[in-house]
Amino acid sequence: MQGAEAFAGFVEGGCEGDEFDGFKVINRVVNPEGANGWAIVESANHQNIWKWSNIWVDNFGVEIEVTPVLTDQEFLSVHKEIATTNN
Repeated sequence: MQGAEAFAGFVEGGCEGDEFDGFKVINRVVNPEGANGWAIVESANHQNIWKWSNIWVDNFGVEIEVTPVLTDQEFLSVHKEIATTNN
């Protein structure tokens, strides 16, 4: 419950730290019953993800899994580039 109270305070306080140079939380969903959640973020690098998540890891033992993904447009751009290179 300590983590839940801290997270509630974080949200009530305006989610300070969810946006800084080279990093922005796009969306976050929380599963209180499972004591977990997911965030979609834009980040210039993996270091920024560590800066953002470190407080939760250090203070509450949260486990972080990073899965890089592409938007539809990013996928199309890379797909076309790869297809051109492979032909």
